[in-house]
Amino acid sequence: MKNFFFILLSTTIAFTAFAQEKYFDRNQLPQLDQEIIDSSDYSYEKITVKSDSIIPVQTQRVRGLKDKEKEKLINDQYRPLIIDRDNYLVDGHHRLDGIKELGIKNVRVLKIDASIEEISDYFSDYRDNTPTFVPINEAKVGNEVASNESSIVNGSVEEIVVTGTIATLINAVDKQRAADNIISVVDSDALGNFPDTTAAEAIRRLSGISVENDQGEGRYVTIRGLSSDLNSVAVNGASLVAPENGRSVLMDGLPTELLDSITVAKSLTPEMDADSIGGRVEFNTKKPSDLKETLFKVKLASKFGEYSSNNAPNLSMNYGAPINDTYSHIFGLTYSSKYITSFNNETGYGWEDGLMNDDFEMRYYEIKRERFGFSYDIDGYIDDETRIFASFLWNQYDDAETRLKDEYGKIKLDQALLNGMSTSRIRHDAESRRRYETRTLGAFNLGVETNYEDWFITLRSSSSFAEEDDTDNADITFRNYMKKGPGGTFNWSNPKRPYFTPDDSSLIEPSEMEFDAFEMWENVSDDKENAFQVDAEKEFDFGVLKMGAKYRGRRKEVDDYIIAYEWDKFMSDFDLITGAEIDWFFANQFFATHATPEATYGMRELIDQMEVDFEDSISRDFVTDEDVTALYLQNTFTTDNAVVIAGARYEKTKMRSTAFDQDGNPTNAKKEYNFFSPSITVKYFLTEEWQLRGAIWRGLSRPGFKETAPKLELEVKGEDISGSYGNPELEPYEADNFDLSLEYYGEGMTFASIGIFRKNIDNAIYPTLQKTKTINGISFNDGVETWINAQDSHVNGLELNFQYGWKNGTYIATNLTFTDSESNFQFNDNQVFTTPFRKLADEAANISIGYDKGPWDIRLAGNYRSEYLDWLADEEGDIDTVSVDNSRFVDSHMQFDLTAKYKVNDKLSVKVEAINIGNRPEFYYWGNPSQLSQYDIYGKTYSIGFSYNL
Repeated sequence: MKNFFFILLSTTIAFTAFAQEKYFDRNQLPQLDQEIIDSSDYSYEKITVKSDSIIPVQTQRVRGLKDKEKEKLINDQYRPLIIDRDNYLVDGHHRLDGIKELGIKNVRVLKIDASIEEISDYFSDYRDNTPTFVPINEAKVGNEVASNESSIVNGSVEEIVVTGTIATLINAVDKQRAADNIISVVDSDALGNFPDTTAAEAIRRLSGISVENDQGEGRYVTIRGLSSDLNSVAVNGASLVAPENGRSVLMDGLPTELLDSITVAKSLTPEMDADSIGGRVEFNTKKPSDLKETLFKVKLASKFGEYSSNNAPNLSMNYGAPINDTYSHIFGLTYSSKYITSFNNETGYGWEDGLMNDDFEMRYYEIKRERFGFSYDIDGYIDDETRIFASFLWNQYDDAETRLKDEYGKIKLDQALLNGMSTSRIRHDAESRRRYETRTLGAFNLGVETNYEDWFITLRSSSSFAEEDDTDNADITFRNYMKKGPGGTFNWSNPKRPYFTPDDSSLIEPSEMEFDAFEMWENVSDDKENAFQVDAEKEFDFGVLKMGAKYRGRRKEVDDYIIAYEWDKFMSDFDLITGAEIDWFFANQFFATHATPEATYGMRELIDQMEVDFEDSISRDFVTDEDVTALYLQNTFTTDNAVVIAGARYEKTKMRSTAFDQDGNPTNAKKEYNFFSPSITVKYFLTEEWQLRGAIWRGLSRPGFKETAPKLELEVKGEDISGSYGNPELEPYEADNFDLSLEYYGEGMTFASIGIFRKNIDNAIYPTLQKTKTINGISFNDGVETWINAQDSHVNGLELNFQYGWKNGTYIATNLTFTDSESNFQFNDNQVFTTPFRKLADEAANISIGYDKGPWDIRLAGNYRSEYLDWLADEEGDIDTVSVDNSRFVDSHMQFDLTAKYKVNDKLSVKVEAINIGNRPEFYYWGNPSQLSQYDIYGKTYSIGFSYNL
């Protein structure tokens, strides 16, 4: 299947890339005046029309009106705009922007008696060869430009609204074409609809992007093979922080209904934060002042899973309108829910000589996930020079989880068998857990844009917050340990679904399962960042000069508490649930009896009858403060056939962290470092359709918070000092990046590109065991588990994109990404270990085949990624035997999703979805696929719903 998938994509690109009919490209229009038109054969009339009746087909980067331009517009001394016979604007887009900004209702025009296509073709010698604009009002189906049936009545034009999947692809390509740096875009259609429902699923379709799943849902985004903690995420320019104890931002809880577009920047310019060596994901909400009329949209749907019997409601509502002549606003509300039932097999770290030697688990999950979202945007022009804006986005993710874990551990080899082994001892654990976890994230922006003496100045203040609250939970384990036997037999002839047969059936009898532990924990992770920035730009003869400064203050606080109780009871003393009752269906496996989730959670009321066995309130706690100060300067040069952005950014980072040692004494650390990032980005126009892009830039990714927190466990035996310690002396990842791409933009959605990239990365961070090392003033001479910086790493990549639409409404959109990577780090003081870069898949691909015409919009989307390195050795830090065999890999994954939408009328649409229609599982392994680490199967998900637009 994998080879077939790549052959299909490759042959599609090879044989259809240029099998298109030639259509006129509106993206470059002539610059005309009355004298030029007088010299032609065309007739025209001088008239005055309403400014709202003119249909723009270009958008330009508006930096605000200069005083002399404003004076001409106000005094009616401007050069007339030029429109075609249907009121499409041929020349004068910048003046029209100014006219509308000043609230001028009527505008002088020269109306040529011809279509915009004829005019552009006739006056081709007067075209501007430096396009920085995109078409925004063309009704297209595939490559066919729909006929304009608009009627002009009393100087007004009925706008053609383009919706559907093809519209989203056209809009995305237009934005990518207009951008000066290297980006990929996921865009909505004219009504704000995305083909996908969550941000992670939407981004998954882009080239160079892969997504880590959790219970079948996309969670973390990897850009060009670099994991989520090495990329940055922002909403309307405000950096998002992470609810967990690292830097990775969760994507599965963010619904696309609150967004207008998603941009992934794969190269950075000086005006952008430098803290991403992979790329930057920017979520954008709709600008209220862009509204031309009242926006009202409602969506209702119901989801249900293959293994779940529950229907899950989903709804969203968006409303926007002008408040008065000055201000407009938009707000959105969303609620979504999903029930997940999944079945899982796992083994722990440690396969020696191809034999299981740690534990084997069967897990059953029942999960209810709920998401609540709210967004609000408001902006307005308080005078002719100044626009103010504010935006707020809040999202909450609730996870109610029931887990039953049937575990066999303390394995001791008796005899090796073909595809299995017998064990002379065995320990059986039956664990039940119920927990309620909440993750919250949000961002707030407040800013002003104004013109001051030809300088366009932006002031912005932002605040973002995230929290993970895991304080409402209960976990009970019952145990039967046969230390002296009898044991049993493991069989892994199917490595994804091993099974165990005990020699003595009493091993799993409830009356023999002793109460081992009842645990509760209160884990809270809190992350906040406040930022302030100022930007100023001005147009000179030599280009557009832009400069700015930014301050970011961030605090990550983790407070973990766990308590364990013991009790003289047996499993048979509690309410029980059997494997048959949960419909465990893996062949040859027997899922043993467990305490019910209700009984487990109810034990919270019985702790006064138990004895405390273990309590830990400090070992994982820490508080880290991080201050970043940045300055940048850049200039944008525009020539007849190129746009060049050159400049540099400087960032200074100060970090302070407090944690504890094993005795509860506070430990402190601090570090400062500087980063200088020069860059140059070039966009070169080869022809009207072909563009060449290149970029040389630098980026950094700061170490994770838990890696640098000075958490200390110290063991002193005479003169020997050993233990474990966070490493606050870690250097940040630093990457020198090179990008080059060739792009073809045809009519409509037609687009093809080929690009290469290379990243030379210093200071990649890995967990390791060092025999001797001094950290934060403590000298270890007998081994310390910590994190270190790697010597050098590199990532090379090739990206291919192609999309094309036919007149009959069918289309194809594909992309391929190939990467190669290597990372070297020093292990055990003097040994060098070479490994693939973590989280990086060598191959990734997407294909979407669909039909979008008339009332139907149907898409079959496939997503593929090859295997990749997940962890180096054991997640728990037992890494003294690091090797490929003891490293965890994620197997290749290919998933197909089907969506179909039927447009009942202009306002009402019905949509159905089938996600993971092949019931593709997730598979992880130690070293090679015969050594199971984790196997999850969660089934297909279906939904049906409708949307209504006012």
